Amino acid sequence: MVVQSRSLLVKQVLTDLESRFPAVRGYDATKRERTAEDLVHILGFLATALYLDDAEVFTGFLEWTADVLDARGVPVGSLVTGLEILAEQLHDFPRALGFVREGAAGLRGRSGTVVHGTAV
Repeated sequence: MVVQSRSLLVKQVLTDLESRFPAVRGYDATKRERTAEDLVHILGFLATALYLDDAEVFTGFLEWTADVLDARGVPVGSLVTGLEILAEQLHDFPRALGFVREGAAGLRGRSGTVVHGTAV
């Protein structure tokens, strides 16, 4: 499901991010493209983690991604919000949903993380 629906998932998460994380509305084309690329990587690591049945593959990648975003001045809360939106899209896929929830929970525990939106 994750691999086959990647394009649709990326579009839906980007669309919903605009309403839940207002800063995204002001992104220029380059920032939107980078955000879409980040989402593609997130979905790729989620698919790999599911294939290997190893949540650490996904959660470790999310921790690394959060560090990169933080270094770029992007709030980690935007990543958590994206994961919350992704979780909504994966509600019929309990294993994938569990991995996404685990990853979001780990990021919420980071100091300085401000999260806008609903809990996963």
